[in-house]
Amino acid sequence: MVGDGEDDEPLDMWEDFGYGLSDEQRKEMEVSVQPVRSMLVKLRKFSYAVKNSTTILLPEWFRTLKTFSLPERMMPHDVSTRWNSTYDMLEFAVKYRQAIDAMTAARDLDLRKYELVAAEWRIAGELRDVLKIFKDATLFFSRGTPNLTTVIPAMDHIDKVLATCSDSPYQFSLAIRAALAVGKAALNKYYNKTDHSEVYRIAMILHPRHKLEYFRKHEWEQEWIDAALQIVRDEFDRSYATLEADDGASLQGNAGVATSSTSQNIFDNLPDLAPMSPNSLDELDRYLAMPVEDVKDALMWWFERSEAYPLLSRMARDYLSIPATTVGVERVFSQGRLILPHVRNRLTFQTTRSLMCIGTWSVLGLVKYKDVKSVFGDDVEGPEDELPTGWDAITFS
Repeated sequence: MVGDGEDDEPLDMWEDFGYGLSDEQRKEMEVSVQPVRSMLVKLRKFSYAVKNSTTILLPEWFRTLKTFSLPERMMPHDVSTRWNSTYDMLEFAVKYRQAIDAMTAARDLDLRKYELVAAEWRIAGELRDVLKIFKDATLFFSRGTPNLTTVIPAMDHIDKVLATCSDSPYQFSLAIRAALAVGKAALNKYYNKTDHSEVYRIAMILHPRHKLEYFRKHEWEQEWIDAALQIVRDEFDRSYATLEADDGASLQGNAGVATSSTSQNIFDNLPDLAPMSPNSLDELDRYLAMPVEDVKDALMWWFERSEAYPLLSRMARDYLSIPATTVGVERVFSQGRLILPHVRNRLTFQTTRSLMCIGTWSVLGLVKYKDVKSVFGDDVEGPEDELPTGWDAITFS
């Protein structure tokens, strides 16, 4: 009655299935996860069939929901290009199990091939529970607040959950544990990419809640910890340790011009030959020597200690302000089109940027009415601003 349509290609969702596995291991894993794949394909095709049968299955679906006193909703189905769509489909299916079972059991609807047995429903519930952590992670990182320091702890937690679940034979079925092993391998694939970027390690160490203690607590290899610390030192020495000398150089240089007539040799007081301030040399050591603190706003913590760590605080603000994902940037890009539509396309980039900044600051409550009033002046409404009575009246002669 109803064609399978676009869901005739169920393997599209498993592109990274064989990552890191030999051919023999891949075949063995495919057999183990087959019940999971079969269950997902059935739910996906059921949803597609109901949605696309507007004269028979869809009306019957709503009648069935009414019979079981369930809210009228269309069943979502997962797609490879939508985050957490598999979780959303499973969450819906478990809640609407009665309606799905009733429709797939009806012979006249020709949906028996999508019927799930008890074992498959168990797999659906288990997979939903496992995928919940990815749903929460996605929602968390889609906010505007997470920065780089949240990435490694989040991935560590996900890895721990997957490892625990995959080793729980009494809590999860074999098919789910096999799928978890695949998921853990895929997670490690992307986790290893953080080793190729120094910014993650720098941000973690410069967060007063983590420093080096996070890596020690989670028993990271000492060689890796030493390498991370050296990366921070190198970046500090290369890009920040000389900032104070540069700032002071211009002042000393001006003074040198004024007193050049009394100086025997201008190279005696050359700023670049002067030793660095002892305070700047040990900022990183002093920071790491202090115990970790339970800090929620790391940027504010560094701002309040900018006098104690004038150079290191600059470095910390640069790295701790990096967002964890591009979600915020994509939102800004989308908002830019609202500010700069096709009928308002002559704004300069400075004006566009200013409008976007003002809009964001207003949402955060940073734009005060008194500041706006001081910019635009006092617009006092008076009689000269009022239109005469009856100005909009329409008269017919």
